[in-house]
Amino acid sequence: MNSLNDQYLTELFLNGLAGLTGLSYAHLKEYAESNSIFNIVDYPDLVHPSPEQLAKIELLKELIKSYNVLRTIEDSRLVLNNSSVVGKYFISFLEGKRDKEVFMVTFLNIKLKVIETTVVSEGDIDSAAVYPKDILKRALDCRCSSIFLAHNHPSGDPTPSKEDIAITQRLVNIFEPLGIGVNDHFIVGGMSYYSLKEHGESCFNSKDTANYEPIYYYRDSLADELELEP
Repeated sequence: MNSLNDQYLTELFLNGLAGLTGLSYAHLKEYAESNSIFNIVDYPDLVHPSPEQLAKIELLKELIKSYNVLRTIEDSRLVLNNSSVVGKYFISFLEGKRDKEVFMVTFLNIKLKVIETTVVSEGDIDSAAVYPKDILKRALDCRCSSIFLAHNHPSGDPTPSKEDIAITQRLVNIFEPLGIGVNDHFIVGGMSYYSLKEHGESCFNSKDTANYEPIYYYRDSLADELELEP
């Protein structure tokens, strides 16, 4: 790290500390010019804070401590690097969903570590909808490298329908041109799962222009099948 970087980072630190605690920036800078900036947080009495400012510094110290601990835990978070692990992962979320269809997306970094998993659609007894724009926004917000898709079949049978393959293709058409991989789509039925990628389904390469319109499912009241609105 060169001296310009040192100076820049010190300025950021002092500005942030002043803004969060109410301490005078000029006072902090004067102290830091001849002393370690870490003293301001480690030994705050040296800069003579008011009781309210001292309480804010102590709160900031606790925040930094908890952040560092959580970051250490986060660095060893779950890696979804094979179908068996991913299938069991989604079963843990979806196995108990027997009265409605739930569509989930897991966003991953370049090492296939989970950034977050979120429900993007919950249907009612008759219908469900998936909004590609919402999934795309979430993917861009977390700067993921790839995603897994998953949903459940309330009937307990994880066999994919043609509509399941079609929705996968719709999302691949959106994400692949942006350099975000759709790794697989898992369908959960009870304690079983079906991996579209593992079974060789041909819906993981972009084949058409991206379509960002909502994808609607309608449940046939006479059969446990889903129809996909074009």
